[in-house]
Amino acid sequence: MKTEQTESILNIQQLNADFAIANHIEFVAGKGGLPCIQVNNDKASALISIYAGQVLSFKPFNQVEDLMFVSDKAYFQEGKAIKGGIPICWPWFGAAPEYDNILQIKRPDHGFVRNNFWSVLSVAMLKNGESKIVLEFVDSEETQAIWPFQFHLSFEIIIGDSLKLKLITRNTGNQSFSITEALHSYFNIGDVTQLKVLGLEHTEYLDKNKNFVKTYQSEAITIAAETDHIYTDKNHKLLIDDPVFKRKIEIISSGNNNIVAWNPWVKGAAAMKDLGNNDYQRFICLEVANAATNNVEILPGSEHKTTATYSII
Repeated sequence: MKTEQTESILNIQQLNADFAIANHIEFVAGKGGLPCIQVNNDKASALISIYAGQVLSFKPFNQVEDLMFVSDKAYFQEGKAIKGGIPICWPWFGAAPEYDNILQIKRPDHGFVRNNFWSVLSVAMLKNGESKIVLEFVDSEETQAIWPFQFHLSFEIIIGDSLKLKLITRNTGNQSFSITEALHSYFNIGDVTQLKVLGLEHTEYLDKNKNFVKTYQSEAITIAAETDHIYTDKNHKLLIDDPVFKRKIEIISSGNNNIVAWNPWVKGAAAMKDLGNNDYQRFICLEVANAATNNVEILPGSEHKTTATYSII
């Protein structure tokens, strides 16, 4: 049963009355009837799902192809994660950590904000022609039953020539907590076997497919098998070279200690009901993250910011 708060979030007519900006920002029913924010300005278009606080599409007007990949088989229903775009993994990345005195109920992998509704905090058109959306997610009895802390999470999204993201975790309680997190970005690629990712040469990573063994990356990243790597050396500027789409995607980040590179390859894609058998050829996930042992501790009254800017050059 939907709560009164959820019902208000789903009221697209009211959202348009409260927040819409004519000819630029409109609230629409997306797939599965989920409420979405459609942005069109002089620089780019974007689609953002209020469910999961998830960017589903970003396309500068000088581009033919979208920056983001979304599976044709993705679930668009409450309680399910949406396969594609930029899911937010928070307050844990991967399996849920163990806490004392927590009810033994199922706690979803990659946290609980990617399969719940967020709230719209504000929308604005900036003087430079960009559009700014701010979403928020706050603790509740339901979240404290599986993660016993008070918090305010905000997600700032700026749509212009580039896509700029800022995830801000605020500790609003009286005890410290630690998080792991990721902006789990699915980048739309012409052919994953032909791409190169530059910027992580001569660094180390943990190979999740080999029990987290530490491995050395000597050259540019290429994809020719199932890949699940957590890079442990900081590098806040990466470049995806996509020769099929004839473009390069620049990723600039801050506040993160890791980059995660993921592609499920043939067997992994076939095992996922929300991914087509050949979809692995069409995307790479490069995630701005604090993962593995890189927990971020946040003191009462303090905050942590993780940012990412994606540009097609």
